[in-house]
Amino acid sequence: MLKKTFAYALIGFIILGGSMMASAQEAITIVSPNYAEPQILAEAVKIVIEDNTDLTVEHIRNFSSSTLLHAALTSGDAQLYVSYTGTQFAGVLNMEVTDEWKDREKVQAYVQEEFDAQFDATWFDSFGFNNTYALVVQRAFAEEHGIQTVSDLKDYADSMTIAMDSTFRERAGDGYNDLVDTYGFTFNRVASMDYGLIYRAVQTGDIDVAVAYSTDGRIVAMDLVVLEDDLQYFPPYDPAVVVANSLLAEHPEIADLIEPLLGQIDEATIAVYNQMVDVDYVEVEEAARALVNDLYYN
Repeated sequence: MLKKTFAYALIGFIILGGSMMASAQEAITIVSPNYAEPQILAEAVKIVIEDNTDLTVEHIRNFSSSTLLHAALTSGDAQLYVSYTGTQFAGVLNMEVTDEWKDREKVQAYVQEEFDAQFDATWFDSFGFNNTYALVVQRAFAEEHGIQTVSDLKDYADSMTIAMDSTFRERAGDGYNDLVDTYGFTFNRVASMDYGLIYRAVQTGDIDVAVAYSTDGRIVAMDLVVLEDDLQYFPPYDPAVVVANSLLAEHPEIADLIEPLLGQIDEATIAVYNQMVDVDYVEVEEAARALVNDLYYN
């Protein structure tokens, strides 16, 4: 009986000890918006941290707005997130997008300075590409009418339907209303749609023009044409990871681990990984692992 009691006590100790070790393993959280590209980048950051530290990283996806992403960081519910310079320049920092603020390096420097000063967070350098908004149309339409720039739509816009997500439609400074004011024409109908539906709708002709992301893999896959923003309306949208300074103070190695990912990805390269998820239906985790293996470990 004594031996059995001792055995039970030993098992209990092992279970309790394992539980204490699991709970002692520190977990941090990274959050990302509700589309493939930033999710791939956030997952890549998760991978390099988990591969090279004892930290566990939880990746929570599908945040519906940049404001909610930022709120997760400032509330302490998350310690990292992935976003874009132009998005948080106009959104969180409430800056007006003027001609002065179309320079990528200037916008990035401002966002980095203000995030450190206002939110005690580090906005890292860009992953390397500019994923700005872009207007896209069917190739057949562009070739038939000689459409190459946004300005070329002026003679056709009043009979066309344009689609965009609700965020772009409503945002001030660099959204739809300011776009049409800048170009001096309006469209016959404006439709708000999820990005998962927009590209297919323009491909099938259900809509005529889509406000898309310039690095989206579906543009190439569906043979759509990106129109030149000839009046340079759209501000720069350089993606970056934002990290709470409190986390960097506790784990300075995270900055060193992230560094090799920065400045290494161009528009054509990220479009390949975006296409893996959006067109080929590869899981985000698999696409991110491919990116890390291709660009980080090679």
